[in-house]
Amino acid sequence: MAKAEIKRIVMDMVDENCYIVYKDGRGVIVDPGEGFDRIQKAVEELNVKIEAILLTHAHFDHIMSLDECRKYYGVPVYISGHERDWLQNPDFNGSTLFRLRRPPMTDPAEFEFEENKKYEIAGLSFTVLPTPGHSPGGVSFDFGKFVVVGDALFRSGFGRYDLYGSDYDALKNSLGNVLFKLDGAKIVYPGHGDETTIERERGLNLIGC
Repeated sequence: MAKAEIKRIVMDMVDENCYIVYKDGRGVIVDPGEGFDRIQKAVEELNVKIEAILLTHAHFDHIMSLDECRKYYGVPVYISGHERDWLQNPDFNGSTLFRLRRPPMTDPAEFEFEENKKYEIAGLSFTVLPTPGHSPGGVSFDFGKFVVVGDALFRSGFGRYDLYGSDYDALKNSLGNVLFKLDGAKIVYPGHGDETTIERERGLNLIGC
């Protein structure tokens, strides 16, 4: 039986990681940052039918190509209900703070995630883990062998907590009581930088977890 596979695409703005998760010719896009042409090229090379867009959170660098992707592929967007208004609000998604000339603006997401729920989308099975702190609606997607964590956790680091809606205590809880409770061998795919493992980051104890 085929297992889920993942393709990382390093995007133009602040080296944000967009991912295509796929299996048996069907897949989803996670966090479509700046550079729609890169996403389109990767989808074509993989020969994958895109059926949804999943957002770990709605900061501008993770949604720059969202409008292009949802229109081109004609698919729904999934987001945490805690950030339901962020796709339309440049103050919330950081566009104003970082003075973007072309802030990402798009329609509301079609669906809001239920936390700790298992989903079946595009033939893929994954669980939505609540990992707020970097942003109030931050979530991670646990696909079994690997987990896509957005900006909650990086290789040798973790997300900043000085932005709108950020919360250090919530981030610490997300790491210590959610992500670091996962199987240590699980591969971590972050929103920026290279992949790592739960075991490696847990062992560094960077945030006192």
